[in-house]
Amino acid sequence: MIPRRVCIMTLGVGTGHLRASEAVQHALYDGADPIEVKVVDALDLARPWFHWLYVDPYWWMLRHAPWLWRKLFEHRQRKLHRATAPDWVFRRGCRGVLRQIKNYAPHLVIVTEIAAAEIAALGRQEGWFNAPILAVQTDFQTEPPWVQPGIDMYCVASDEARGQLIGWGVLPNRVLLSGIPVDPAFSLPFDEAELVQALGLDARRPVVLVMGGGMGPVPLDKVVASLELCGVPMQVLAVAGHDRELRRRLELLRGRIAIDLRLFGWTDNIPELMAAADLLITKPGGLTAAEALAAGLPMILTHPIPGPEERHVRYLEQKGVALHADKLHDLPRLASRLLSSPEELREMRRRAREWSRPDAAHAIAQVALALLEKATYIELLATPPPRSGESAYLM
Repeated sequence: MIPRRVCIMTLGVGTGHLRASEAVQHALYDGADPIEVKVVDALDLARPWFHWLYVDPYWWMLRHAPWLWRKLFEHRQRKLHRATAPDWVFRRGCRGVLRQIKNYAPHLVIVTEIAAAEIAALGRQEGWFNAPILAVQTDFQTEPPWVQPGIDMYCVASDEARGQLIGWGVLPNRVLLSGIPVDPAFSLPFDEAELVQALGLDARRPVVLVMGGGMGPVPLDKVVASLELCGVPMQVLAVAGHDRELRRRLELLRGRIAIDLRLFGWTDNIPELMAAADLLITKPGGLTAAEALAAGLPMILTHPIPGPEERHVRYLEQKGVALHADKLHDLPRLASRLLSSPEELREMRRRAREWSRPDAAHAIAQVALALLEKATYIELLATPPPRSGESAYLM
């Protein structure tokens, strides 16, 4: 049997969309049918001017004018704009992306980012490929530009997102509540004693994991320094990712603050760090929040990106799994409150597991396989019957 080809397309403006794509890719490979999956980051193939016209202004606003990004985001929501940019920006700026998809000739296209959804819908409309499109969302609420005529199915993270899409005209039977796809490792029952020993931690003191996420400026060094005011003898695990300057500033804190500080750069061991932690302090990206929910880890949320992540804060607070530190000086008070209240932490852990969907990637993979089967059936119906002496076969 010839493997069915699946293209997962994203736009890597943050690490979350790539992690979601990889989680779905691994879930598809877990299936029994032969399948070939290719993850494509549109930014890797886009023309240079697409970066400075479409991506760079977004980063500039986040760093220098977050109020402007909030205003643009809210205007897009209020006016129900169905595009983040004119078609010609994607048509000309992402021609290399469309050409690669055409050459790959997928039987299914999965998109995990809003601009990727627009590119895929445009590509199908203009004949670059002829395959169904599955949209996988990584936020707890959605946006109007996700509603594209070429998208066959949606997998969303919450009832709120499902209701929004249906309210904007998507048929209810095309929207599945799946959750955000995360690595199943986040829900594994790690041996706590072994983790503590492997990380060199003291089992008698609470562990706080501090992360900045892959998008938006977060002063992680100031966050860590503020925790000294808690008055709780804690151990802090700080993840700087690829940001070398941030790691340098965190290194300078050692010996200057009365906190047991462990530093990590880019690491694949986030499931282990979350399993070892009692509390997570993070920017509320959709993937990071979903991973914490799967790990049953209470959160303090700080420095949200205006618009989408501010809505994440409200959603997670309403579910009782997180607190919001609106200002940096709120962090010590909230951290001290939670670390001094085992009962509240236990309740937040219970609620996090209640609202988590650690099997989301496999649920999405099942939807993808169903779309592949349907596409195969339609392809067979469209195939002319064999002439005399020839044999029909199922690919």
